[in-house]
Amino acid sequence: MSFAEQNLNAFIDLLKTKPGLFSQDKIANLEKLINNTPDDIEQLSNAIANWYENHSKILDAQLVVLNHSLNSQVNSDIDKNTLLNAIKQSLAKVKDKNKKDTLQYYSVKGNCRLG
Repeated sequence: MSFAEQNLNAFIDLLKTKPGLFSQDKIANLEKLINNTPDDIEQLSNAIANWYENHSKILDAQLVVLNHSLNSQVNSDIDKNTLLNAIKQSLAKVKDKNKKDTLQYYSVKGNCRLG
């Protein structure tokens, strides 16, 4: 498996397992980036690598996942749609978490009594 395939697999794994690293803005930016990148493994991998190099926490997490994935079986059937699907799933998780956090905030705030 090429490095580009390993890099994309690791990034998809990161999107699925660590959605909290990605804000809605970052995910929207990623989706736009991928939509504007040709459906070519090397170009997709380079675009993702250039993107995460500007986001230090994501870069650090990507390197951990990438190092771990070198020692395990990974999906070699990767394409642009697979990457976009992972981005959309991560966005859904982030939106769900934000909604839960908002509900929890108002629930706690509503239970506070001034005395």
